[in-house]
Amino acid sequence: MVALLSEDIALNFEKETNIKAIALPKYQKLDTPVSSHADMLACVLKDHIFLYNDYYNKNKELFNLIKGYKIVLVEKECQKEYPNDIGLNVLIIGNKIFCNIDHTAKEILKFAKDNGYENFNVKQGYSACSTLVIDEKTAITGDKGMYKVLTKNRINTLLVSPIQIKLPGYNHGFIGGSVGVCNNKAYFFGDVNTLFDGEKIINFIENSKCEVVSLSKNQLSDFGGIKFLA
Repeated sequence: MVALLSEDIALNFEKETNIKAIALPKYQKLDTPVSSHADMLACVLKDHIFLYNDYYNKNKELFNLIKGYKIVLVEKECQKEYPNDIGLNVLIIGNKIFCNIDHTAKEILKFAKDNGYENFNVKQGYSACSTLVIDEKTAITGDKGMYKVLTKNRINTLLVSPIQIKLPGYNHGFIGGSVGVCNNKAYFFGDVNTLFDGEKIINFIENSKCEVVSLSKNQLSDFGGIKFLA
């Protein structure tokens, strides 16, 4: 098991979990607070990893360490201003993907369509950031629009407040960016109990047969989530 995640948290994550971490360097075309966030820098669909062309070329040696996955470079250019920063920000739940289609890399949309995924257009451009996927039928989100779309698609979804999630430079972070789920364990970047909805979140996750793992006792922080690779 290998995990792609921000260089700001990768070393600590590997130390606490013993899961091999690949630290994603900062990308100058993204806003500084999110410039090394996995949910902004990579989209993983099946055995394909979609990346910005110039980001890959600058970090070839890093990505060439990944075995068993095909790297796909997208034509779409990334820029700091929204919505030009969301080309790879895609929420994947089972055989469904949720994204702002007009601003998502066309290579992702084509691959999804060709491989049996259903594409759903959402207003929330940061769809991957906004939502924690527990399994193919269960999720948590702090976005009301995402909550409506997910529940409409029969995904058991808990709506929570994101305002206590720390992300320097912004009013708050996203629940999806504060955690990664693998092998029935939800690894949180901090203590879930620092959230107003902490107990509700823990109960919801545990009822889904998933274990909550707080990686520190600090305030929960958004580091861009985790992309787990087999």
